[in-house]
Amino acid sequence: MSKSQNPQSGRNKAATIRKLIQAVGQIVRSEGFPSLTISAIARTAGVDRNTIYRNFRTLDYLVEAYIIETDYWMVFADQMKKMLSERKFENDQQMITAVLQNLFKFFFTEKDMQLLILWELSTESKLMKSIHNTRESMGQRFLEIIDPYFQNTNVNFRSVSALLVGGIYYIILHTIYNGGMFVDLDISSEKGREEILKAIEQIVGWAFKEVE
Repeated sequence: MSKSQNPQSGRNKAATIRKLIQAVGQIVRSEGFPSLTISAIARTAGVDRNTIYRNFRTLDYLVEAYIIETDYWMVFADQMKKMLSERKFENDQQMITAVLQNLFKFFFTEKDMQLLILWELSTESKLMKSIHNTRESMGQRFLEIIDPYFQNTNVNFRSVSALLVGGIYYIILHTIYNGGMFVDLDISSEKGREEILKAIEQIVGWAFKEVE
């Protein structure tokens, strides 16, 4: 049996890839994205530099693999497509409300994505632009489902979505990295987070009601 056909070889390769991606996450959480280098990742993963080149070819491809597992829109894209195909939602309003509420809950708890957004906002990088464009493409799929409902109306739901997504990112980043209240809301408390989830549902509801 050749090496390429050896199941053990395949398992070892998968384990190595997993170790490298985990090393990226470990560095990001402890030192931040700017500290990601081939040498630092190899040292953290306990492998030599050639192992990274052999499995990912470049640093960007390895970081991209990590981000695909970290970014909300990429993590949940396939799950949401499945839920849509299985008609888990009664209507489009319920679907987009769930997408935005889940974004809030995910972003609040996932430090890796928080750091990713901070890095994206503060660094000019071809990789970050590529990741942003991929994220936009994922979000676009959901908005295209909603577009027909608001066609030829005075409601631009994409603008509503932009304000909601941007607001979700900002209020969470502000609270976690600066602390304190935000517009007299404490989203570090369960009650405060429930108020935000309720507001998301209300705002989406108002937009849909406007065109009834």
